[in-house]
Amino acid sequence: MQRLRHFLSNMPTLYKILIGNSLVIAAGAIVGTAITKRFIEQSNFELAAIFVAAGITASIVVNYFILRAALRPVSMLRMTVDRVARGQPGARAAVDHIADPDLARLALALNNMLNRLDADARLNEENRRQLRALSAQVIKVQEEERKRIARELHDDTSQALATLDLNLERIQAALTDAAACERVAASRQLLQQTMDGLRKLVYDLRPTMLDDLGLLPAIRWYARTRLGTEGIQVHIETVECERLAPALETALFRIAQEGINNIAQHAGAQNAWVRLNCGDGQVTLEVEDDGRGFDVDQMLAPGGPQRHLGLFGIQERVVLLNGTVSVNAVRENGTRLVVTVPVD
Repeated sequence: MQRLRHFLSNMPTLYKILIGNSLVIAAGAIVGTAITKRFIEQSNFELAAIFVAAGITASIVVNYFILRAALRPVSMLRMTVDRVARGQPGARAAVDHIADPDLARLALALNNMLNRLDADARLNEENRRQLRALSAQVIKVQEEERKRIARELHDDTSQALATLDLNLERIQAALTDAAACERVAASRQLLQQTMDGLRKLVYDLRPTMLDDLGLLPAIRWYARTRLGTEGIQVHIETVECERLAPALETALFRIAQEGINNIAQHAGAQNAWVRLNCGDGQVTLEVEDDGRGFDVDQMLAPGGPQRHLGLFGIQERVVLLNGTVSVNAVRENGTRLVVTVPVD
């Protein structure tokens, strides 16, 4: 008896169902035929109908328990898949509890697939971690290089141009030829334009105001300088914040800079709002305009417009800060960029 039970439990599910249904059909046919014949001979059709209905019901019930027992391993596999789908990547099918050889091989294949997916997920997470560390290092080196170039341009090139302008002024004062004076004046005007352009380049590279006065004055200055020349009215709404970590201030300034540049270049707006709020262990930066807006899905699609690179840069910086970023844009109804990062 033990050997027969072991043989039946290790039988493939197909044969279990086939044998079980065959026994139910055979028993129902034999018993039903005998009972029906007996009651028909006694002309008791109502009782015969009752026994037929009882036989059908009994067949269905017996068949249900047979199928449930035979398909129990399938339910175990389904439960394993459901656990993985609910966020339990370590869930595995209990192969040792499945006697059916076909389903046991299926469970083993499922476990192997889940193991490979788990290993791939760990590898991808490690790659993402390394990529973020590399991105952070690249951004750090980039900012240091910007600061170095800005300092050299300010200390060396600007001083040299200022000295040249002073010498030209002295030469102009010493000249008596009107034509020569006019040419020197034109040269000084060109030199002044060059110095203005150089000053703007220095502040774009690394505004000294950010290091000296902090994030809010730097953003206020940049917004009014960059957008004012485009005829865009700037509204600064802020809650006064204490000085943040230098790396955090630099990252938030670059994010605001990118958002302000997008408004100046693409929005066609009349008004722009910059909001900076600190509190509850986090800082929130908002850059909003009333311009033409854009389709966010189209913008972030592969091969989208060039502005996508700016949004990608913002997202990359926010990820490195363990923050969140959202872009709400509606065509002809403006754009709103919101960045929230924790303050450590």
